[in-house]
Amino acid sequence: MGSAFSVVASVAILRSTVNDIVPEELRTYFWSFTRRFSTEITISIKESHEGSSNRLFYAVVAYLDGHALSNSALPQRLTVGKSEKIRNLMFGLERNSEIVDKFQDVPMKWKYNTDFNSTSQLETRWYELRFHKMQAEMVKNKYLPHILDMAKFLKDQNKIVKFHTVRHDRWSSNRMNLDHPMTFKTLVMDGDLKEKVVKDLDRFRNAKEYYKTIGKVWKRGYLLYGPPGTGKSSLIAAMANYMNYDVYNMNLSAVNSDSTLENLLLHVPSRSILVVEDIDCSIKLTNREAEKSESDSYRGPQVTLAGLLNAIDGLLSCCGEEKITVFTTNYRERIDPALLRPGRMDVHINLSYCTFSTFKQLAANYLEIFNDELFPIIEKLTAKVKVSPADVAGVLMTTENSKTSLEELVKFLENKESEDRSSVAAEQENHNNSNQKIQRQGEAFITDEIGESTNDLMKIEELISKYTIKEELVAILKAMFSKHGDIAANTTLHSMQCISSFLEILCGIIQKLHATKLQDLTEVEVKAMISEVEDLESVKIEVGWLHKRLDEISNAMRLIELKAVSEKLSDTIFGAQVKLTCCETKSLVQGLL
Repeated sequence: MGSAFSVVASVAILRSTVNDIVPEELRTYFWSFTRRFSTEITISIKESHEGSSNRLFYAVVAYLDGHALSNSALPQRLTVGKSEKIRNLMFGLERNSEIVDKFQDVPMKWKYNTDFNSTSQLETRWYELRFHKMQAEMVKNKYLPHILDMAKFLKDQNKIVKFHTVRHDRWSSNRMNLDHPMTFKTLVMDGDLKEKVVKDLDRFRNAKEYYKTIGKVWKRGYLLYGPPGTGKSSLIAAMANYMNYDVYNMNLSAVNSDSTLENLLLHVPSRSILVVEDIDCSIKLTNREAEKSESDSYRGPQVTLAGLLNAIDGLLSCCGEEKITVFTTNYRERIDPALLRPGRMDVHINLSYCTFSTFKQLAANYLEIFNDELFPIIEKLTAKVKVSPADVAGVLMTTENSKTSLEELVKFLENKESEDRSSVAAEQENHNNSNQKIQRQGEAFITDEIGESTNDLMKIEELISKYTIKEELVAILKAMFSKHGDIAANTTLHSMQCISSFLEILCGIIQKLHATKLQDLTEVEVKAMISEVEDLESVKIEVGWLHKRLDEISNAMRLIELKAVSEKLSDTIFGAQVKLTCCETKSLVQGLL
């Protein structure tokens, strides 16, 4: 041991003596001369490059971290640490440690160096990469780009997913960890839908060059729709955990203008998921057909449909890449068609009520049961009863005993079936009552509106038997034929089915007029009725008497609108005249109807 120390001391003294005696210029020349005969090249990768942070240096840190413990030639000393921003422990090289990485079976020798400047009190850090001269092109064109790509992948996989919300027209600085444990492994979805979603996400993640080739922005839009409790939020959490994307949750009712919306979306970074929940009801979207009077009277959030469309699919969407937007709704049919088209909502995912396939996944996850004698009963019940997967999961969690849980679920589904039967019976009774009411309205219409029959009732019955219309509209058709005869006798239509359809439209107009109070009718509805009547007249169905009546109603509505304006004016002669005219007209219309 003593001799070893003596050798080390001697080498140190000799090195110091050489450095003191031999000038630095000569030493530099000597080392450069010897390197001419070396077969290796050394690349220095410093922490800073040209006054700014060196991206390649930090990529090497992440890359070697992922290889430090998986490499066959392990270094003798390693560092290890963990921050709040990453999921796993992070390993690295100790000062002056070396590690050998193999790329395409070629050894790449890495060494980590540090130096502390006592004058500036700064530490300099750098990596040295040594490799054979023949591999220079490969290192430049393949190995270093590979390090950049792998470092990005490893960093994204190791980061903790964050959840962001809107506060005071900007993304809140208090970012929370998305600790939702849902993954695609535990997510319950019906049939092969889960596999399709995962494949679509994989295609999107690997499609950077494809999107560039076709000239489209690297983004993807999803629409999740279905009843409450069917797993929309769980699917979003699974997507975030699978992709390792941060979630930016935006409630449009918290956004007060189109410009605020643009600013928020401008600050959603790449590799993230923007979630817009309850798109159908979270805000009143003023569409392009909204009347000016409505928009002037509306004092809520001012995000418009046009503003939303431009934000998610205009030039603003080009800022950043690899972004996913997820819209959720309970009612897909309420969404404007402009939002539904590809490029905005590319993938539509229907999350429906619990099926037997869904139940089996829940039973496996919650109870670790894959078959039971109660399964056939549950299969029949789930085919009849509409319950959400969340409801079923809630029942399965009530007790730790799996058999008891299944029995409780059967009771729950049977009770729900019984409730559904009662509900259907009540709806049927209401429907029957409504039909009776319509029938009474039709009878009243005969005596009050069109008048007593002027033709033989037997002839009327024979006349309308030619046409096929809904049962609840027969009384209205009888009344019309009793007053005006066969109004379709001279029609240019030849198909009895077409004639019957037109007569149903006519009966529907009269039914609505008698079932709706004047003040509840809108000008748009009356105009629509007039348009339908004109269509009837175009095929020579004789409804001029109804056209005249609708024109009177339309004129009366305009006068009533003037009345509302006149009440705001002072008591002028003009105001009094308008008020009187409106009252007279309103009485006239009420008498007619």
